[in-house]
Amino acid sequence: MSFNFEQLQQKDADACVEAILITLKGQLAAMHEDKETIKRMIYGPQVMTIVAKRQDRIKGLISGTLPIQPRIMFLTVTDEQSAREGLGASLIDQFVQTAKKQQPKAPFVLHNEFAENYNAIGLFSMKGFTITGFIRDTITNRDVVFMKKPL
Repeated sequence: MSFNFEQLQQKDADACVEAILITLKGQLAAMHEDKETIKRMIYGPQVMTIVAKRQDRIKGLISGTLPIQPRIMFLTVTDEQSAREGLGASLIDQFVQTAKKQQPKAPFVLHNEFAENYNAIGLFSMKGFTITGFIRDTITNRDVVFMKKPL
């Protein structure tokens, strides 16, 4: 696997927003489908986004917050080949390692996932996340699974 991992830079923010909109189409709440809203969610002082590139092209990203309690908000891989090569799992590993370094006293990393997204729940489970609860999201009218991984 030949991916280069780096912190999101402003010059790549728009391409990352497009990747999220394309790969997570139908999975985002309507209020999160606005490009500027997504950009604020993945790029800013309270956010950590790690981008995976191959030949200077964005192949995936993972984004979340680190202050107080680390939380993964977005995980996306842009193509099937990168997914088959384990890019999603590698991005989770990168986020967890960074969270451990930057928040050494944090007890765990959190992640929420729509219940019907079995592939994502399986991937996070394989990476050590356990399901801690469920809720019905009244905005999307969908079930959400709460997950966490000890640090």
